[in-house]
This record gives sequence, structure tokens and C-alpha cells, in this order.
Amino acid sequence: MQHMNRNRSTRFPGIAFALIPTLLGPFQGCTGSRIEVGAPPNVIVILTDDQGYGDLSAHGNSILKTPNLDRLHDESVRLTNFHVAPVCTPTRGELMTGMYALRNKAGMVPAARNLMRRDIPTMPEVFALNGYATGLFGKWHLGDTFPHRPLDRGFQRAVWHKGWGLASEIEYDNDYYYTRYLDQTETSFSDRFCANLWFDKAMEWMGEQSAASQPFFAYISLNTPHSPFHALAKDYAGYGDKVADPSLAHFFGLIHNIDENFARLDRWLEERDLLENTLVVFMNDNGTSKGETVFNAGMRGKKGSAYDGGHRAICFIRWPRGQLGEPRPVHYASHVTDILPTLADMAGLSIPDPAEFDGASLLPILRSEGANGPDRKIVVQYGGRIRPQKYVRSSVVWNDWRLVGERELYDIASDPGQQTNVADQHPETAEAMKAHYDEFWASVEASVDDVEPLLVRADLSVFTDLTSNSWIEVDCDNRTRVAEACGPARGGVWQIEVEEDGEYRVELSRWPFHLDRSLTVKGPGATIGGSQIVTGKALPVTSASLSLNGAKPEQASAEPDATSVAFEMTLRQGRSTLQGWFRDASGNDLAGAYYGRIRVLE
Repeated sequence: MQHMNRNRSTRFPGIAFALIPTLLGPFQGCTGSRIEVGAPPNVIVILTDDQGYGDLSAHGNSILKTPNLDRLHDESVRLTNFHVAPVCTPTRGELMTGMYALRNKAGMVPAARNLMRRDIPTMPEVFALNGYATGLFGKWHLGDTFPHRPLDRGFQRAVWHKGWGLASEIEYDNDYYYTRYLDQTETSFSDRFCANLWFDKAMEWMGEQSAASQPFFAYISLNTPHSPFHALAKDYAGYGDKVADPSLAHFFGLIHNIDENFARLDRWLEERDLLENTLVVFMNDNGTSKGETVFNAGMRGKKGSAYDGGHRAICFIRWPRGQLGEPRPVHYASHVTDILPTLADMAGLSIPDPAEFDGASLLPILRSEGANGPDRKIVVQYGGRIRPQKYVRSSVVWNDWRLVGERELYDIASDPGQQTNVADQHPETAEAMKAHYDEFWASVEASVDDVEPLLVRADLSVFTDLTSNSWIEVDCDNRTRVAEACGPARGGVWQIEVEEDGEYRVELSRWPFHLDRSLTVKGPGATIGGSQIVTGKALPVTSASLSLNGAKPEQASAEPDATSVAFEMTLRQGRSTLQGWFRDASGNDLAGAYYGRIRVLE
């Protein structure tokens, strides 16, 4: 496979349009497989956060009840050997690009390895280029500042939150019940439960598009049932007496809420005569974070694991008018990178040329009952808090075979719990899968050290936010770790890319800027469901230090009760590193500056 131009400052120069390629061997060039249905379908992709394959009653969970998602299961073509990344950012980047996480660079949640390359076309860009209205509702988790926000990557409408969730380091004190969110780029507040809000806003926007006879692509990307586990009382009530762990009862309650919201959406589509020509994809982003203690569909591992429990996922595809045949299970090995090429094929979309996918269009298989599809191997791997390493957190999927790491081989057909390593009994199979992985690794190895930088613009109207989530090789991406002053005494290093030479103001803060909190206070308190939670420790901050490109740091005093410390410095065009931290009155290093903000000076 040839690799795309790595010039990050270029966005699709000289776009030409080409029919989407497929990687499915005999189905190569599947323009003849396209569905002719008249009006282009509306497309809705629903992605849940930390729900596992076993967290559905349709999949055998005897405690959790999901009647509405079970009905979708019964009405869909169901990919039963479908795989995602074991954690959320990599899955989201793979969904948006059709490229493996280590290739598109959004390979990990924290530690600065969570932004997609800027030279890659994204799913909403492909839809928008083909005349679709595009909207995101909920979690993005692929960048919070230009040019990585959803509005910069193809979504014309975005109702969203920053970070990985409402307790991430950038959101910090956000509330499931009184949700602060961004409407495009403006901060807004809702008195609705967060998941209800995302569905409400999606249906409102889709209704506007439908009224204008405008085909739409809606991405309803939920931040539930991810922790913190704070289900509505009515949803918790159904499980509080069924499981001993209250957090598990909340987890199941959050999934119950998703189930009810899907029912609302389905009724909405039917009432507006949109159901028949709306293509719905329902999926989850990684293995369960909580439900494995009750039911894990016989799989080993959970969120984060290279075993199937970490990455085998739900994928239901329903399109009544789409000529997909009878609802049925399809066991063909498939991957989240297949979704973009498959949707493009189903909707007859053209894409920017050149286009490269690690995924494949599954349309021929979806249309042909009983079709097995060409033989293929799939790599599942995400990065780490340090440089991604060969075989670490990796699995190769080949039909019912799994190669975990370099030496563990499992036959899922006879051993779904991956308890017996059969590499010695099947050396040729193990070697073939290892060779496939080695070829993949050779294609990404030269770039695994690359970290997508934070862009600093020479525009007075914008600023670039820096957070501890973007410290290279430091894991500090949630409010608890920030409050407890996690990380090295000098924090971590931010990698930036400056648009133009100039004089810039750099502010450093202990807390998110929107909180306007003193550098020396404890906390801050987080309000969840009306209850104040105060955690962490106070720091006796009297000054701040800032180092550019590892040079001798500049020093600046912190005024009493100051919320930030500001520096002015010359920044040169191109890539640089910044590192900021706080000190006490004796000159001792206390902790990194968990938050920073850069703006060009007049």
C-alpha cells in the first residue's frame, strides 16, 4: 500500500473525485455492486462509549434489558466478528478515516497521541463533498482546538463536548444533568441529561434537513455509559437491587437510557416517513468497562485488552430500502475501518483522490446472503503512553484465529475464552499471521515517533488551548489526576506548530480557564447530580516557569489569588516544544501547568 502525502499543512490539494476502492479481492472496483434506490439514503451512525459486546440482552445478558436495541438487532444485518480498537480515541479515528490508528496518528487517549493527521479525508468530509448535510452530536474526542475540532474536519453542525467525557481534564466539572456543551463554538448549557440532549439536538437538526429535502449524515456519538457512572434515578432503579455494585447498576442504567433514546429516535424516523430510506449503524467503541463482571459473551478481557473482550464489538446495520436481504448474522471478519468505505459504497459517494483505506467495503457481503467474502487478515492495535511498540497491545484477526502479541494463537471457534494457546500445534497459521502483522508494522514503523502537533495560529480572534492531555508520554487526562497534581514535578512537554513568526502571549494555569480559579486552591469541586465533590490538593504556587525548545526557562511571579501566569515570547514558524510548570516560594518545582493558552499579540 502506498502512503498518503504526509504534508500536514495541505488539505486535499487539487481534489479529484474517484469511486471508492475496495480491498475485497474478487469484489475489486465494486461500482457494479452499488445499490440503486433513487433518493440517496440518510445515514445515522450511533456510537456508544464503553458499552461492550455483552452489554445487550440480545447477546445473552440476563440482567441488562435492552428491548429497543434488541429489536434493532432483529431488524439488522449483524456483524458478529466485528472489531474496533480496545480504547476510544483510536476507534473514533479509525471510524472517521478508514485507516488504522497507528497510521492516522490518533493512536491513544492521553499522552499527546490523540489527534488525526490533517492530510487525511474524514467521513464527514466525504459526505459533505457529495452534497450531504453533516452533523455531530455528543462526543468527538479527536481534538478540541483548530484545526482538529469537528467543525474543522467536515461537520457543518456540531453540538459537542470536549475531551473524552464530562470528567476529562478539559471539561473537568461538567455535569450529566446540567450539561455544558458547545453549540458550534459557543458555550451553552442544558437542563437535560447529556445523552437525552445529544439525541434531542440530532433529531431537531435532522428534522430541519428533512424539511429541506436535504440528505443528511448524523453522527450521534455518546459519552455514555463511560464513567463517571451517574445514571438517572429512574434508570438506576431498574438495576439497584439486581447487582451488588452500585457503579455497575449505574452502568446498566446508562445503557437503559441509551435503549430508550434509540426507541425515541426510531419512532421519530417512522413518524416522519424517514425510516425506510435511513441507513442506521449502531456500534460501540471498545470492550466493556464494567459489564464483564456479569456477562462478557464468553470472551476474555475488557476495555484496553488485546483479547477479544477488548475489541470485538457490536455492529448492527439496518437500511430497509437498501436491498440487504433478510436480517441475519454475518460472521465475516470485519473492522471499524470498513465503515467509511462501506457507507461510501452504499450511498454511492465519490471520495477525494487519492484515497487509501486499511478497511474494505463490505457492501457485496451485506447484499449477498451466505457470502463469505475474500480471505483477509485484520490488525487490531493502539498506541501507548510512550512510543508505540511492535506486538504491544496487538492482535491479528483471521477468520476465527487470533494472534495476540507475537506468540499467542487462539482458535475462537473452539476456544472463545482464549484460554489455550495453540501456536505450537498450528505453527504455519501463527507464522502467516505474524508475517501479516510484520508487514503492517513495517508500513508504520518509520512514523510511530511522530506526534501530531497543536497548531498555533497568527490570528487575534483565536487562541490555542493546551492541556495536560497533550503532554507527550505523560498520562494526565482527567479531573482526578489534575486535582491530585499528577505527573512529574515539571509536568510534560507540549509539541506545537506555529503558523507564522510573531510575538505571542502564553498563559499558564493550574485549572481550566473557564473555572477562573486561583492557582493555590484545592479542588476545584465538581458538581455531579447536585452533589459537590472536592478532591485533590492545594499547591503553594508563587511563580511559574516556561521553557521553549528545552532552553533555560523564563520565570514569572504569580500575583496573590492569580488564576494564571502570563509570558510574552517570540515564536518562530514551524515546530517547537513548550514546557510550563509552577514553583513555590523556595524555588522548588511543584507540578506542571496543567493548562495553557497561546494567542498572538497585536
